[in-house]
Amino acid sequence: NRTIWSLLSLLLALPIHAQTSEWNKIHYDIQTSAIASAGKHAPFWLTSNRHGLSSLESNNANLSAGLFRAFDKKRGFTWAYGAEVAGAWNYTSPFYIQQLYADVKYGCWELSVGSKERWSEGKHRTLSGGGLTFAPNARPIPQVRLGINEYATAPWLFNEWVQVKGHLSYGRHTDDRFQRAHMANAPTGSRYIEDVLFHEKTAFLKIGNRSKAPLSAEVGLEMYSQFGGRVWEKRPEGDIIRYDLPHSYKEYIKALIPMAAGSDAPEMEQANVNGNILGSWHFAMNYETDNWSLRAYYEHFYEDHSGLFGLDHHYNREGVREWITYLPWRDGLYGLEFTAPKNRIINTIVYEYLTSRDQSGPILQNPSGDMSGQAGGMDWYYIHTYYQSWQHWGMSICNPHTLSPLYNEEPTLTMPNQRLRSHHIGFDGQPTNTLHYRFMGSWSKHWGSLEDPLPTPLTQLSLMGELTYSPLKWRGWQFTGALALDRSLLIGNNFGGMITIRKTGKIKD
Repeated sequence: NRTIWSLLSLLLALPIHAQTSEWNKIHYDIQTSAIASAGKHAPFWLTSNRHGLSSLESNNANLSAGLFRAFDKKRGFTWAYGAEVAGAWNYTSPFYIQQLYADVKYGCWELSVGSKERWSEGKHRTLSGGGLTFAPNARPIPQVRLGINEYATAPWLFNEWVQVKGHLSYGRHTDDRFQRAHMANAPTGSRYIEDVLFHEKTAFLKIGNRSKAPLSAEVGLEMYSQFGGRVWEKRPEGDIIRYDLPHSYKEYIKALIPMAAGSDAPEMEQANVNGNILGSWHFAMNYETDNWSLRAYYEHFYEDHSGLFGLDHHYNREGVREWITYLPWRDGLYGLEFTAPKNRIINTIVYEYLTSRDQSGPILQNPSGDMSGQAGGMDWYYIHTYYQSWQHWGMSICNPHTLSPLYNEEPTLTMPNQRLRSHHIGFDGQPTNTLHYRFMGSWSKHWGSLEDPLPTPLTQLSLMGELTYSPLKWRGWQFTGALALDRSLLIGNNFGGMITIRKTGKIKD
């Protein structure tokens, strides 16, 4: 087919335009952190968005060491790798293989195999609260990933005004042992699931040419899936039963192209798409000059057709199908990111407003009560009957304001506080050549869930100030101190500090 070959030729012709690092040789990274705090938990911003290498315990510590080699940006074909291990005290595990990966890149195409720390699409790495579908809040999920990770363009296509990126991956969760231990004393009716498989795909389009105009626009789609696995359920009689979800090669295809499960799956999976599928739409406008930039973005989370397309249907009492529109979307993450002209006070300011109260409204279902009709509304974000919630090692994979399962009073793996509104601000600066500071602050109000609302909405205030000293005479050394507090009826009133010592350097030229 000529059209298919033309598209393949276009993709293969895209030139290299990928993220590079100042480290183009082998280097090491060793750091240790310790938290001491008063309260029920360690403060929120000393725990969140640290790739799962953190603990909710009031007092905790870790020591990590890693070796890394970055891509050589001067070569069309290049490779990279990373390995990082950590020992921890008062964590969910005393030992972590935090990162272990090998990457190969040809042109703009990149193949990555293993466990690697990654960040939210289109969000500031250290100041944003994180994306609605993916945030650096949980431990990395090992996977095989192929794609174009940074915007790339073909010189002959629309005079370089159109750029694309995207990727496709399959992986597996690694928290089986943690789930078994965490759920050992869980209440009757609780479930946990082992051997969970993972799928991810994204596609982004950018229109603009930085060399010719300061304004550009972006649109993108993220879609994730949990599938397969072995479910364990605690029955009222005290028995624990097991049932396996399908995990043949067909399930990999159904994760890639969402479709209903086969006859060997539970009835609910046959009526809906196979596995736990979720994702988000992304929209952004950028204005970039040589001195400053401004980015405005919107991310809309979805769980099903009502959120994905803004349109769904149900059957009325006469059995006639009726179409319902869910547009305009009421839920989403709205953000502004301003990078200031070079100065000693402020580098970047980020403000984000998150609302997830609507969740497509109340449920609309076939009045007959069977599973033959499409049900819309009451999306119940991040929750699934068999996979429990969008989590890994007890930490939410999404924006941490949707509180992680580890915060639950009972040992469950659900996320009961998905309906919320939050305001978040982050900013940083470098007053001297050796000092860098960062501030994070957020306020949120929580309503529980549509199925189990809180009797009274609960609020949370979380603040953190951080200062990093990098002495010029001690090259590669960094000393960081941070103070943080929470005022919350959800996670308690917490106050504490963290000290981090880090040493980086080359071990081979």
